[in-house]
Amino acid sequence: MLELALVLPVFLLLIAGIIQFGFILNAKIAVNSAAYEAARAATVAGDPYNAAVAAALDYAGSNLPGWDYSQRLKTHVDIPATAPGTPLTVTVTYKVPIFFSNLKPFSGYGSSFADIKGTSVMRIEEKE
Repeated sequence: MLELALVLPVFLLLIAGIIQFGFILNAKIAVNSAAYEAARAATVAGDPYNAAVAAALDYAGSNLPGWDYSQRLKTHVDIPATAPGTPLTVTVTYKVPIFFSNLKPFSGYGSSFADIKGTSVMRIEEKE
């Protein structure tokens, strides 16, 4: 019983850390893909900004865990001009909740969320 009492907290902390890493890795892959899809949609659309935001929200809504995307998902679209060949940049930021933010050793980071960013750059295509 004593051995279980000594080992169980460390084991549970290790398992929770593995799960947290899985959430962060999943969010990183989904955010990178959402930025790519948003940039791809913006390069062929007549209204690149709104097309990029809609594509990022649509992709994130089907691939990221969470319920309230209006607070945790942000999309920044940088379009210097709309002429064909102009590069546009889409940055998608998603806030992943951190499990251990209330524990004393991990509380020094200030927030209970980690910002995961994905960026994609593409050139605006010529419209037919």
